[in-house]
Formats: sequence, structure tokens, C-alpha cells
Amino acid sequence: MIDILMSTARIFRIFGEEGRDNMSMRNIRWKYVLLWALMALSVLSLGSYCYRAYALQRPLEKRLAQNPDVIRAQISSVHDRATITIGLKYVDNLSLSYSLIEKEVQAALGTRDYEIVLEDNSGEILEGAYASIHYYIEEARVRGNFGEMADRSRAALEDTGIEDFKLTVDGENIYVQMRLNDEYLYRVRNLKYTKGGAEL
Repeated sequence: MIDILMSTARIFRIFGEEGRDNMSMRNIRWKYVLLWALMALSVLSLGSYCYRAYALQRPLEKRLAQNPDVIRAQISSVHDRATITIGLKYVDNLSLSYSLIEKEVQAALGTRDYEIVLEDNSGEILEGAYASIHYYIEEARVRGNFGEMADRSRAALEDTGIEDFKLTVDGENIYVQMRLNDEYLYRVRNLKYTKGGAEL
């Protein structure tokens, strides 16, 4: 009887050990599956970053830098929105220069969301001058009164000594450019509600 009990206990112990081994194997398998999944996700994320950085961003930066009006070009991305920062020399026609830059950007990025930020060389006087006409520009974006915007802006800047001031409107944006000595200011305001054309 004692021998039978001992044999039974031995059998249960063996099955118990096998059960624990099976549980351990299951745990080990899940750990490996989880590890491989994390590694695959990391590789995909890295691949996506490399694609954006080297297949899209770097070639576009090089192409933009080849533009004789561009001082520097830098591209950054946050939440799939690309920001293209352009250091631009003083140009005679901001709307033309901006359109050429935007054409390159659209060709490279396609339907991806982006924003073009222009770096100028403005100072306190030019910033103040733009502030004095900012209301007229924003009003024209909504109302489409471009002729009135041009007349009121020209009158506001009459006594500032600004050498070169131009307002241009195409089907997409209002372009503002002004210069005083070695300083120059650029502003591009998107037309969200209006369409039309006018130039001062």
C-alpha cells in the first residue's frame, strides 16, 4: 500500500514538473513573440524615418539650395507635417520666387501636408511698417478688397522712407515685400476665402 502511494506521488510529481515546464515554455514563447513584435515595430519606424530623411527631405533640400535666390533650405517633420524653412535673398518678385520654391516642394512631397516658412532680414522699422498695414491685408483676405488694401497700405507707408514696397496677389496668396537699406521683409498670407489679382 505504501509502495502504491509512493508510486502515485511520484507520477503526480512528474506530471507537475511537466506542467510547469509546459507553462515555462508558453511564457518563453510569448516573451519571444513580444520581443520580435517590438523589434519589427522599431525597424519599421526607423525605415519610415530614413525614407523621410534621405528619400524625400535631403534631395529636396539640395534641389532648393540650387536656387540662386535661396541662402539655405532646411526641412523638419512633426506629426507627418513638413516644415520647409527657406532663407531667401532679397528678390525683385517675391510671388515668382515663392511659386518656384512651392513647385519644387509639391513635386517632391506630393499630397503630404507642408508649410513653407521664409526667413528674411527684417529689423524693427520694417516690422513696425508691416504691423501698420497688417489689418488691411487681413481684411482683404476675407473681403477681397485688394485695390483698397493697396491704396491704404501705400498711404500708411508714405512717410516711412521704405525704398521698395510691393504687394502682389495671385490665386493663392498675398505677397508682401519691403526693403530699407540692407534690411528686407517678406510675408506670404494665404487666401482662405478670396480669389483674385492685384499689384501695387
